Amino acid sequence: MGDGSPASTGNVQSITGYGISSGMEFDYPYKSEADGYVDIFSANGGEILFESQEGYGRVGCSGYFNVYRTITSSVFFSVMEELSAGTTREELMAVYMDYLTGTTGIAEGTTELSPAIITVANPAMGSFSAVVELQGYVQCDLGIFDLTGRRIGDFCSGTLSQGTHNLSISGSTVSAGTYFIYGTVGEQEVSLRTVLLK
Repeated sequence: MGDGSPASTGNVQSITGYGISSGMEFDYPYKSEADGYVDIFSANGGEILFESQEGYGRVGCSGYFNVYRTITSSVFFSVMEELSAGTTREELMAVYMDYLTGTTGIAEGTTELSPAIITVANPAMGSFSAVVELQGYVQCDLGIFDLTGRRIGDFCSGTLSQGTHNLSISGSTVSAGTYFIYGTVGEQEVSLRTVLLK
């Protein structure tokens, strides 16, 4: 990481995208004087999404074993200026949201023998709940994890039969916040997100 001094390296004039932002470019007419904020950082186990005109990392993304995902930026999104015939901020926001919410939603199995549909209540009201619909018997190892990756409970661990299963875990011993449902149902890997409200 580095700060905004001197102005020649601390101030962004334009940014160019890489990875999921590949092919995107924006002008950045924000400041002409250096400041004391963190402006430059490395991938640090993640991936750089945008570099400024001199090749410094300005926007990056990272995650923990597909349990959570983050985007870190040293540039203000609203200041990014679209180039003529270039990418719009709306298109970039859609890319960011696709990346960030890639661990949420409904997971659907693709195996021929026992596809599964797993739906998780989001938000969760006081307890975590999931509905698992199966066309056959499967082995299940499905748990709930906090933001640190700590497993705080099990939806299922063992064999589930054909049919619909309503699974729940009490949220009484944990604080409100974001949690992740992660594991396997049959051959299907599951990675979903929910927010616990109290």
